[in-house]
Amino acid sequence: MNQFTVTGDTASFIAARIAGFQTEADARNQWLTPFVAEYSALPLYVGWTETIGIRANGEVVTWSTEGEFAGVGSVHDQTMVLISLVAGSDRYPELRRLLPQRGPGAMDCGCRDVPLLASHKAFCGTCGGLGWLPKQDEQDRKAKE
Repeated sequence: MNQFTVTGDTASFIAARIAGFQTEADARNQWLTPFVAEYSALPLYVGWTETIGIRANGEVVTWSTEGEFAGVGSVHDQTMVLISLVAGSDRYPELRRLLPQRGPGAMDCGCRDVPLLASHKAFCGTCGGLGWLPKQDEQDRKAKE
């Protein structure tokens, strides 16, 4: 999952945030401006050495902020995509429509009981910061035990 289907409104919103990043970003994130301009991506999650962002077409991409690799690449780890989208949705509530919806039978994730994770100051590697896990069928559950 490295591409979201975005509607016209969402695509326009992302494109406008990318275009306005230099003037809209807070002082703490201004250093990302050259990357946003070069890669045409709105930063969602800023890690120690790389950043994950989303393009107006819904593609989730990553780039190194420390020179560990050149250019931009796709993000293939579903948990990192979720973590990034949850983090980005905290700053840009309009992106929440891209998050998966909790379905019937979904279970609360244990991270809800950990204040650091529940507050999104750190993100859960199990649920990606959603706070819930999708329903698994009995075979999947037994295979993981």
